[in-house]
Amino acid sequence: MPLTIQNTDDKRMTYTVTVTVVGGKRTSPFSVTTKADGIWPGTTWPTKVDITASGLKEAAKGSKFSLKVVKGDPFGNAQ
Repeated sequence: MPLTIQNTDDKRMTYTVTVTVVGGKRTSPFSVTTKADGIWPGTTWPTKVDITASGLKEAAKGSKFSLKVVKGDPFGNAQ
């Protein structure tokens, strides 16, 4: 799954993105997490996550994807 992380803040940021999928023959959700460190303001970071699970291919049309994005200042604790 391709992802593009865009920093709309005015300082460098670190983003953690978790993609969760429910569908196929699985009855419980499963997740993949990726991280982008120190993204400059006003720029984007293209990345992707690979999700492989038994039964997903057969029911890809009925699968539901959700994203959780956590943003953090990588220099917030700098002294």
